[in-house]
Amino acid sequence: MDKAAGSLGTAGRVCNKISRGTDGCEVMCCGRGYDTTRIKRITKCECKFKWCCSVECKDCEEAVDIHTCKAPKRAEWLDQT
Repeated sequence: MDKAAGSLGTAGRVCNKISRGTDGCEVMCCGRGYDTTRIKRITKCECKFKWCCSVECKDCEEAVDIHTCKAPKRAEWLDQT
């Protein structure tokens, strides 16, 4: 299997922009770069323990950037035979 065929499988995979390891965008995306998408998600926040037996939390919305590997250019992975 050549390098181009192996890198095809990482297109669209989520990578870690700040990591230098195998989960990092530079390594996982094989130098092709990545796209950034900002999503909103709801998380529990400002949780407070209520007197006996319960915890009350607020729902907070936060914006998070998701990084995904770009697909290789078509010419890189076409069968040249």
